[in-house]
Amino acid sequence: METIFRIFLLIAITIFFMGCDDDSQPANPSIDTGFETTEVANIFKDNCSTSSCHSGNNPANGLSLESHSALFAGSNNRGSDLIPNYGGEVVIPFRPDKSLLYLIVSGRLINEMDVSHDILSANEIEILRQWVDNGAPDNNGDIPFSNIDSRVYVCNQNSDQVSVVDASTNVVTRILNVDLTQDFADLPHMVKEYGDYYYVTLIGANKLLKVSKDNNEIVGQVDGIEKAGMIQISHDGSKAYVSRSSTSPSIFSSVFAIDLINMSVISEIDLITIGVPHGIVLSPDGSKLYALNLTKNTLHVINTSTNEAEELIVLQKNYEPMQAAISPDGRYLYISARATGQLLVIETNNLTVVSEIALKPMPMQIAVKSDGSEIYVNSMMANTVQVIEFDGVNWTKVTEIGHPAFSMLHGIDITADDRYLYVSARNTNGAFVPMYKAEGEGPPGLVGVIDTQAREVIKVIEVEQFASGLVVEK
Repeated sequence: METIFRIFLLIAITIFFMGCDDDSQPANPSIDTGFETTEVANIFKDNCSTSSCHSGNNPANGLSLESHSALFAGSNNRGSDLIPNYGGEVVIPFRPDKSLLYLIVSGRLINEMDVSHDILSANEIEILRQWVDNGAPDNNGDIPFSNIDSRVYVCNQNSDQVSVVDASTNVVTRILNVDLTQDFADLPHMVKEYGDYYYVTLIGANKLLKVSKDNNEIVGQVDGIEKAGMIQISHDGSKAYVSRSSTSPSIFSSVFAIDLINMSVISEIDLITIGVPHGIVLSPDGSKLYALNLTKNTLHVINTSTNEAEELIVLQKNYEPMQAAISPDGRYLYISARATGQLLVIETNNLTVVSEIALKPMPMQIAVKSDGSEIYVNSMMANTVQVIEFDGVNWTKVTEIGHPAFSMLHGIDITADDRYLYVSARNTNGAFVPMYKAEGEGPPGLVGVIDTQAREVIKVIEVEQFASGLVVEK
């Protein structure tokens, strides 16, 4: 027994004095750090979470790699204070090709991080690649972010990808590849969600996709929706309305009603006026669909029980009505006027313009608080979110929210509790320069998270190229 005890003691002392800068090493790195295997755990311990690197109370770039859970919390200071609250994920399960960690260690970035440790061996790089490709599980075999309370879905138009963001940690957790055609770009434009599915329009492929939230797989599609654009989903989730992209030629006069159960066209609704029918919104009771014609300055009112256009309103100015939203009580229709840089307020009972609020150039998409007290509008050319307050009588622009990383704002949506706004930025002009850049890729799109109480941006994360339409899971 004494001999056995001495052998055990010798092994324990040997393990204790092996390893990294803090002169300690867990007896079982996989168990203590939560990584799937000892091999994976040791790669992080020996190369990434050493002293003065990604460990301790103040890890580099706000990213700790000391444990599996810390890794998937992502970074919160990637810009080293040059761009406040800039951070994000470093590993996206199942996608090593989009994971910053793998791109760094495999030498596939243009801006390489400075490293003081030895370069990983080819075998270690392959271990990491396989681990991420298999979902980057923890030591219980659980895949990160398999159970999320609320997601944000973001279309990335120039990369044919859809990013899935966890709304609690604000990191990208999955990426859906919607590059379905070989000969041209599919161009995901808008996304909406309902129940167990989310739905994506593809401008280039003329499709509406149905995607399972559970496994992020495409389970259905509707073809033949030329220049598919915006989406509105009925309140029971059985039907969708799909308009045309704002980039369409001015040759269209219809929107589509889609059966979401069978993924088939119910009707192509004729709006008579030829142009670009783009912005659409459903009334709160679901009985009416309001459709805007961007190039002909018209508003169409569609009866959703018959799927027929019943009223046509010709706006009196060349507003270029871009997008539409509606007040929670259905009394007011909000329209972003691209040409005049305004928010139009139309009273729905008589379909007349009752207010015009001056905004910054090129207002885009609109979000409304659940009590109707605040309206938020992206201004693409000003790179700010305009905040309009409604006191029950008057609408007043009170402030605008910007950030150094914002470039060409596009989409916007608000959380169910009204606390956070999510804003997408195209950044196709490359005004925002990322800390790291992957070879062969253009400027990344961005998603900003705004605290509506503090009226400030609390996080900016990178997504794929040309971030466009987005939706917050309710």
